[in-house]
Amino acid sequence: MTKQTGAAAVASVLAAAGIRRAFGIPGQRILPLFHEMANEHGIPVVLTRHEQGAAFMADMHARLGGIGCALATSGPGAINLLTGLAASYMDSVPVIAITAQAATYEFGRYGIQEGTGIGRTPDIRAMFASTTKGSFQPVSVERLIPDLTEALRLATTGRPGPVHVDIPSDLLLELVPDYGDLPEAGAPAAPAPVRATEEELLALDAALRTAERPLLLIGNGVARSGALDDALALARSRGMAVAGTFLAKSVLDETDPHVLGPVGVFGTRAANEAFHHEADLVVAAGVAFTYLSTSGWPDTLRGDRIVRINNDRRELETHGEFGRGILGDAGDVVRRLAALDPGTVPDGQAWAEAMRRRFPDEVDTGGSDALHPVTVCETINRHLDERTTVVADIGQNAYWGERHLRTRGDNRFIINGGLGTMGHAVAGAPGAWLARADRSSDERVICVCGDGGFMMGALEVSTAVAEQAAVTWVVFNNGTLGTQRAWFEREGHPVVAADLPPSDHVLLARSLGARAQTVRTADELDAALHAARAAGGPTVLDVLIDPRPVPEVYQP
Repeated sequence: MTKQTGAAAVASVLAAAGIRRAFGIPGQRILPLFHEMANEHGIPVVLTRHEQGAAFMADMHARLGGIGCALATSGPGAINLLTGLAASYMDSVPVIAITAQAATYEFGRYGIQEGTGIGRTPDIRAMFASTTKGSFQPVSVERLIPDLTEALRLATTGRPGPVHVDIPSDLLLELVPDYGDLPEAGAPAAPAPVRATEEELLALDAALRTAERPLLLIGNGVARSGALDDALALARSRGMAVAGTFLAKSVLDETDPHVLGPVGVFGTRAANEAFHHEADLVVAAGVAFTYLSTSGWPDTLRGDRIVRINNDRRELETHGEFGRGILGDAGDVVRRLAALDPGTVPDGQAWAEAMRRRFPDEVDTGGSDALHPVTVCETINRHLDERTTVVADIGQNAYWGERHLRTRGDNRFIINGGLGTMGHAVAGAPGAWLARADRSSDERVICVCGDGGFMMGALEVSTAVAEQAAVTWVVFNNGTLGTQRAWFEREGHPVVAADLPPSDHVLLARSLGARAQTVRTADELDAALHAARAAGGPTVLDVLIDPRPVPEVYQP
């Protein structure tokens, strides 16, 4: 094989790994890689307006399939990726971040934007080590490709997650050794799943046979195992109602009569009451028992009626007080259970329907001329179909959406639920659309966000304009950081640093090249969403909502 430069070899490995595009901002040290990826290997590089936006877009892209890729130059460019990588880490999203570094002969000599940790320079690798599954810094051309392929393997095996490779700029220009064929990085061998014992499986089967009101609680681990369809089929065959975690709302079709919706602080009443009180057996498959999903780890979740299946021993041990733990791959357990004779089963759909009747999510949306946030959600619901993906930014808008938006599964609802990063969906939405558009040109993304979150990522509207991304930002504009203002009011304190000055989001969006309008009524919102769909490309809808309503926090 003809010898390649380091940059060409890196681009070759990324192409073999199935990287479809990258997101980033060029800097002098990383330009050879930009050239090789875009001009020689057919991997387009999307120019974002800030490196944090690049990381958010790569994260969104990866949530819809494959490995996300973010690029940044040395020093400040690399550091700007950190928040996005941390968000991916907490939500187990496979992203590879590649940053340039000072040349090896400049180490310790204060080269331009050096980040080696020597002297007063920031230690880039140490920063990324705490926010990724692994951070690599090859310091010789012989290590460049082995380190890269190991990073890609690490990102996609076991619990997925982000990785980082920091490449000294001289290695991108040197010739790599003749490896013969480059190491395979595109399809790392999957490790054998952790298997529950036969005794554990039979004990769970026996518990299901005697349960009258069983609930299947689905977490992201089920989707990662490729076992979602098997899990839903198991629920039907065993007469189980179905609920999901804060993050797993993305994979549940909330029009399915078996599905109660998400549990947790801002989940539906029906799902929460089933989880905490009504179900006599809860099978929690691939679930992380986080604060948000459990509503603060209450005593209602103690006892043997909870059975937790997880391939992460640490997760089972950290929350060991909640029910019985089965160490095993959730998908493997689900498939093995499905192979057993279910015997006589209860009517899971009837139970789910009864729970919805007893515990509806009713909200009084009257009493004000201003739009209620729930009315905004209900209007958006009329526009959700099999070609629309909702990405929810963090804030009250997300809490309203978690409970009141009715999505269709198939990763059609995305939220950064672990780190809880404001601006994540606002800036990341173009990445979600690009991933969807690779499969169909008729896709669109609706980003629900608050006015505070919108201002954190609004400049990436310009990126959407450049890519002609069919993204509609629905800005819940209440003139304040609502969650924070609600705390001050609840505690009886004067409000500090929560209220936002008047901002013309429409003028801002238009200055960036997007369509935009102000919305004051449900009819105006309905018409604006139709118009955005017909127009294609990016649209910003500044929706003036009633600032007084606060999402109800579920308390068991």
